[in-house]
Amino acid sequence: MASRSPTKLIRPPKRARGRPTIPNLRETILQHAGELFATHDFASVAIDEVATRCGVGKGSVYRQFGSKEALYASVVIDGFRHLRDEIQNALSGGPSIRERIDIVVRHALRFFWTRRQFFVLLRDPTAIPARLERSYREERQELAKLLGTILAEGIEHGEVRADLDTRIVAESLLGMLRGIIRYCQDYTTPEEAADAVVSVFLVGCESKDGR
Repeated sequence: MASRSPTKLIRPPKRARGRPTIPNLRETILQHAGELFATHDFASVAIDEVATRCGVGKGSVYRQFGSKEALYASVVIDGFRHLRDEIQNALSGGPSIRERIDIVVRHALRFFWTRRQFFVLLRDPTAIPARLERSYREERQELAKLLGTILAEGIEHGEVRADLDTRIVAESLLGMLRGIIRYCQDYTTPEEAADAVVSVFLVGCESKDGR
């Protein structure tokens, strides 16, 4: 009689310890946190609410970002990156200098019109981690550089006055946008505000021949 080979026990695969990884969790948290920070004061946004919207525990949010201040700063930085990408895509057609400035102004106003709270905490850079504060300044500087490049090309083509410092002019334009977003929303729209900004800004920057 042939001997039987011993029966092998099939063991179930070991389960990984801890909670399963949630795909794109960081991006999901940024999205929902951005919606809350855009419409609520910083102090009134609770990590518990962010976690509930994402379908996770608040510990998952803290593990991703460390603190509410860091989460806020990350939302702002991510917002600037998306805005810059939108503007660069819109500028790809190569329109005139006036049209390009108009594109930057309109995209920026529309983006920040419902995100006023983005500017509140960042008035006090010490309130957010130094690493993120540097990243915020770098992202904001990229937007200023983009404007500066457009203005420099305008000078080269004779459409913008050559005696202007493009860095100062770019910061002046961003300052106009920030002031409108903070103080003028009760009586205007992004479209009307953009018309006014582009008109006032370019009258002072255009070359004397008006080309």
